[in-house]
Amino acid sequence: MSKWRAFFLSFLLFFSVSQASERIPLWENLFYRIGQNSLGTFTYAYGSHLALGIGATYAMVESGIDWKWNRFCVRHETLSLWASLPGGVVGTFAPVALPLALYLGSDDKEIQLAGIAMGQAALLAFGTTTVIKAFTGRTPPHVLDAIDNDPKYQEDYSDKFRFGFVRGSLIDGWPSGHTATAVAMATTLITLYPDNSWILAGGILYSATIGISMSFIAHWASDIFAGMLTGIAIGRTVGKSFAALQNKQAQSKVSFLITPSFAGINVKF
Repeated sequence: MSKWRAFFLSFLLFFSVSQASERIPLWENLFYRIGQNSLGTFTYAYGSHLALGIGATYAMVESGIDWKWNRFCVRHETLSLWASLPGGVVGTFAPVALPLALYLGSDDKEIQLAGIAMGQAALLAFGTTTVIKAFTGRTPPHVLDAIDNDPKYQEDYSDKFRFGFVRGSLIDGWPSGHTATAVAMATTLITLYPDNSWILAGGILYSATIGISMSFIAHWASDIFAGMLTGIAIGRTVGKSFAALQNKQAQSKVSFLITPSFAGINVKF
């Protein structure tokens, strides 16, 4: 099953199951400020994350870091095959399973909203990296082909970008979509719960596991770094947006009620 098919089938499951019980509205919250948040993906910190990702990629290609890591993966075939499993399997299905678990697994509306926020972060990460890949067209590392001694992949080709429109794969390429999605979801949750050290540690561990895993077989090291920066921008943007929404909903639970014969405070639980 391709990454695209798995992604959309999983989201279809997310949408259908979520309608089975009464919870906070899914659709209006999933797409809450999605236009502004999409723009924030590129304008966060004045676009410095994009500039840093491009600069770091150039440095890692020119210094040989990308190629040296590729050769390490080729020399350690067994390690590469096993290490790629978390990114390929967990990294594909967790972007739906984790938001779904929060949304359906709790009666706490704040946690439900956190799950929806992670869902939006995953959508934006997937969409943003796919669009960028459409224009950068970077040749993937072809670790398995290199392991099989394919002569085309024995010399350094880490600098091969095919700039244009859809001149390369929308699945592989620069930046790493799996990494961006993992980091975006983790950063969203960390932003919503800044004082929770368990979420911070878990988010870092999950993101690092997916990023390192994908670097063993599907992406250059610089793809991972650029994906991480993209994910941070998305996660911070979405997290701040939904934190404001949480505060707004919390404030709306308390209101003053005034009638001709009565005055009091209305509290919603």
